[in-house]
Amino acid sequence: MERTLVKIIDVCRSYRIESTFVRDLHENGLIELVSVEEEEFIYEEQLTRLEQYSTWHYDLELNLQGIEVVRHLLDRIEQLQVEIRSLENRTL
Repeated sequence: MERTLVKIIDVCRSYRIESTFVRDLHENGLIELVSVEEEEFIYEEQLTRLEQYSTWHYDLELNLQGIEVVRHLLDRIEQLQVEIRSLENRTL
């Protein structure tokens, strides 16, 4: 399956966010950026996560470390929910 790339410049314009914020997210491992011929792109499936991060940053005023903590906690909750479902299915 081919993954769709979206230009960072278009995303920043659309979401009204700074490109430096997007690059900082990438440098902290929160999103993946791809460079093609000196232009930066993001995978389309990551746009929801980027939008979430921008809301946390611009509306809730979370810094990058805060975003990392929240992302880690949400990922951990998701893992625990999967484990709970697995255990529930074993007992049925």
